[in-house]
Amino acid sequence: MTSDKFLEQNELDNILKYAYEQNVRYASLCEWLYLTGMRVGEATALNYHDICRDDEGTWHASITSTLDYNHMIDDQKKAKTAKTASSVRDVILVEIYQRWYEAQLDAKFLFRTTHRTPIQSSALNTFLRTAANKLGIIKKVSSHIFRHTHISKLAELGMPLYLIQERVGHKDSRITKQIYPHVTHEALVKNQYKLESL
Repeated sequence: MTSDKFLEQNELDNILKYAYEQNVRYASLCEWLYLTGMRVGEATALNYHDICRDDEGTWHASITSTLDYNHMIDDQKKAKTAKTASSVRDVILVEIYQRWYEAQLDAKFLFRTTHRTPIQSSALNTFLRTAANKLGIIKKVSSHIFRHTHISKLAELGMPLYLIQERVGHKDSRITKQIYPHVTHEALVKNQYKLESL
């Protein structure tokens, strides 16, 4: 696995900056995907009732399904089940929650178009391909790259593999297992001087 499956920090910053300048709805969804590691279908299926706060004041998104629309915009709904059994999970939310979610209290879907329908992954991916081309990013950039970038950031922080897999809803993930050693190796290379001082 090479680093073409996830974004480096400067690439992430540039894509999010471009997205916020062009389409704040797409940008908010991309940032949400990066910060939570959710699949795009999980995020676009979220509504007000999927978000709750625990006794410590921490906000969680309850992931129990994905978006089901059979490529028909007029027939979009939450699926009865998640992608896999291990996909059912709670994800701790971050600061973006307050910026985006609280403005959507009347919405059937949190991440929606101006027509109040969920953002389509195909439209978002077209937008991201255009962004990558304009920014000179030579990677296959789609909504899923934010999930992989989330995994890479957790690995950089030293989070154990099993906790990363639990957070992103993988029972046994080939991609997670490929990204993890690549990132941890890069971290070792960057910190070689620290190892030499032991």
